[in-house]
Amino acid sequence: MRKTLKSIEYQIDTINLPVNFIQVTISFESIKANPILKIPSWRPGRYILQNYAANIRDCSAKDQNGAFLLVKKINRNSWGVEAEAGSVISFSYLYYCRQMDAGGCWSDSELFYINPITCLMAVDEQENLACSLKLNLPPSFIVKTGMPKESDFTYKSDSFLALSDSPILASPALTTLSYTVQGISFYIHSTVDASYFPSTILEDFEAFTATQIQDFRDFPEKEYHFLLLIMPYQHYHGVEHRNSTVICLGPAIDVKEKLYPELIGICSHELYHTWNICKIRPSEMSPYNLFEAQYFNTGFVAEGITTYLGDYYVALSNIFNKKWYQEELNILLKRHFYSFGNHHLSLAESSFDLWVDGYDAGIPNRKVSIYVKGAIVAFLIDTAIRKTTSNKLTLRDMMLALWNTYKSEGKGYTEDSIATLFHSITSNQYTEDFKRWIYESGDLKTDLMNAFNYFKIPVTEEAHTNFLGRNFGFLCDPAFTVQTVDDASPYVSMLGKGDRILRINSFPAAECSLDELEELDTLFVDCTNGIQTWELELKRTERVYFKALQIQLTEESNLL
Repeated sequence: MRKTLKSIEYQIDTINLPVNFIQVTISFESIKANPILKIPSWRPGRYILQNYAANIRDCSAKDQNGAFLLVKKINRNSWGVEAEAGSVISFSYLYYCRQMDAGGCWSDSELFYINPITCLMAVDEQENLACSLKLNLPPSFIVKTGMPKESDFTYKSDSFLALSDSPILASPALTTLSYTVQGISFYIHSTVDASYFPSTILEDFEAFTATQIQDFRDFPEKEYHFLLLIMPYQHYHGVEHRNSTVICLGPAIDVKEKLYPELIGICSHELYHTWNICKIRPSEMSPYNLFEAQYFNTGFVAEGITTYLGDYYVALSNIFNKKWYQEELNILLKRHFYSFGNHHLSLAESSFDLWVDGYDAGIPNRKVSIYVKGAIVAFLIDTAIRKTTSNKLTLRDMMLALWNTYKSEGKGYTEDSIATLFHSITSNQYTEDFKRWIYESGDLKTDLMNAFNYFKIPVTEEAHTNFLGRNFGFLCDPAFTVQTVDDASPYVSMLGKGDRILRINSFPAAECSLDELEELDTLFVDCTNGIQTWELELKRTERVYFKALQIQLTEESNLL
């Protein structure tokens, strides 16, 4: 009797394979002749086309009788199998897992960590079928994931999208802590033991979790999993998923104290995504199409509001003191004002262009960050709502309205629907401001000054502490390679990103003391771009560069 399959069966093997490789086997009954298998072109949370196919080798396919079938590469991310409709096909390949961040995959003798969206293929036109996933790992491995468990080492999901949105962490030594908020179980799974965290970790996680759930009135999942990859080296990255998040943070020795605020902040940010983007989503991504770019202008909602409110909820929960939140806001302000892309591309255009040049800095001053300027705009939206409602409503109420709309209508928001909601709350008092914040360039300095004044927050404008940045308008890395130049610098036409300073006043730059240079009004520097070398005379004036607003939260400040 011929075997039939009503679901897509995935199996991952890690034993007796080349180092860092896993073997993926996909078994399915094809609904059409010559079925196509395809790997996603991007992943939610990172809006740029990826090249997951580059990690694949040794594709092969067999039919239900064990006979090999011809496999042909169709395009960049797709493979075709020569088979009749109704064939039960077993398609397998090796996938290279050596990307250690919150969006990658890793596999070795001590750790198995995958984001299925990066390494599993979907069967074309069968993406909505139920899926099962069997893991053939060393028996000592403990597996943690938000995916429902069917049996030992076997998990199930109702579609490829659900499967792809369920990262998996496994190791012989995983630590799990748990807490409950409003009857919902939350788990903290970590690659290090509990001694690496403060004794207050459960209390602190519960605090920001409870505050977020209180604002949204409910939680969209039955349980939630924080998967913490605590690394021995410096790292900071987080990715949201439907009922889980992966956080990659290090060095491990600093997590208990120095990096603990970073851990709390990023976990609060990613938890907020459970509502905002995992559910409350732009119409361009409703539904997700993982195999093509999905351009959208509203990155300030998806990431800007999440960045602003992620930290705000930590402060609101009193996990850290007011000084911590002041420092977080000042870091945000520096990142905002040191980005001269503010003067060249709008927030909406920068959101769209993530698909063009991604998250790298790109060419000098081309665009802004939807996280940084998006958070600045979220703060201005929050301020406007509070002003016009006499502090009866905030941005959090606007997000609750979006959540209620999603629950009732189940569809994504548009640029117009976001603007309409904001204007309805603010009685159309900010129609021109909103357009300017989102669709025009500029650093919004005056808007921010007015907002801080409303909250009774003292604000000053301060230049960069770096000698070269403050006095001459360019910043270098430790090797004296120019990283960025202030648009207002008189040397913007003489120095650019990637140029290197070789000597200062005839001395090798690396041997110069910036403290001694501080006393000089004129410097002679030898520069190179790798092709030519030239001398540049730097003259200090009264003008300073890389200026940013900086705030102080006092007892009278009423932002929190």
